[in-house]
Amino acid sequence: MANRLEVGSPLAEVGKRISFETMRSYFGEQGIHAQDDAGKETGLGGALVQGGQLVAYLNQMMTNNFGEGYLRGGDIAVSFIKPVRPGDVITAKGIVREIRPDGARIRVLCEVWLENTGGEKTTVGTASAFTTG
Repeated sequence: MANRLEVGSPLAEVGKRISFETMRSYFGEQGIHAQDDAGKETGLGGALVQGGQLVAYLNQMMTNNFGEGYLRGGDIAVSFIKPVRPGDVITAKGIVREIRPDGARIRVLCEVWLENTGGEKTTVGTASAFTTG
């Protein structure tokens, strides 16, 4: 993809169905990130997906799109703006916002987000990677 990038190019998306099983693989068996009752008891309305799990899906998208250019020098910064819960289906999305020289390489700056099936953004931020082409 790196050879065809231009400002406004969408990134290849990654979709995920959230389950208690995947949530527990990130967090363990106890607490608001693994048990619905624990989330309700704390006033959160049920179990919430851990932020690290959500960022992992954005990292997967960036790695799929940029490979080593993301793994060796990429970065990401996000804000969590809407809860994600077990049973939700989310899609990691992104768009190229800027392409600029960075030393001897080219850095691609992207707007990234997670979107639920209702089209609502749940996590928003920016990420960058180096292009190989």
